[in-house]
Amino acid sequence: MDDRSSSKSQVIIVPGGYGRAVRVMAGQFVSVRDVHGGQCGDFWALDAGDLDHYFSPMHTWVHVGRIQLRVGDELVSNRREPLLTLMRDDVGQHDMFFPACDRQRYARYYGIHEHRNCCDNFREAMEVFAWEGRQVPQPLNLFMRTSISPSGELTILDPISRAGDMIAFKALRDLMIVLSACPMDLNPVGGASITDLEITVSTAHPQ
Repeated sequence: MDDRSSSKSQVIIVPGGYGRAVRVMAGQFVSVRDVHGGQCGDFWALDAGDLDHYFSPMHTWVHVGRIQLRVGDELVSNRREPLLTLMRDDVGQHDMFFPACDRQRYARYYGIHEHRNCCDNFREAMEVFAWEGRQVPQPLNLFMRTSISPSGELTILDPISRAGDMIAFKALRDLMIVLSACPMDLNPVGGASITDLEITVSTAHPQ
């Protein structure tokens, strides 16, 4: 893992197909950059003092009144408490419908066993924090494009994020952030190939 730190910022490379966790303090900014473009990232935010308290897409739909986030929106928890504020978004399309991919999805729908997946990436990243047997929460799927038709069909579309595109948040309390550079290579989620993502934690406002 490439983990470059200074007194003001920390930069972590999340290798394609793998996950990483990082602590973010209240008032700090956390950004995710698509290094090469077209890479989906499953993103989780958990209360550092209570791991059963975490970001909830469903509660956030109700809080913001939309299924897509906009700059200035608060991301709320499964207890309807604000955890993050969206500060910058270069892409403007992210998914809050799909659960994290898991071993069962690859086995059931693609006939592939032991494929890397975002649920296992989350568990690996959180292993040192005694996540143990808890259920993996539903993530915010960064840079993932989905569409709902008038008749209700949910479709995965090709990604549009380009190399260097970024999304950034301000932490409203001390958080554990987990990011998986999604290993899905069997549908349009990951574009042409599975590539790296970059997390930056900083005291400086993302520019």
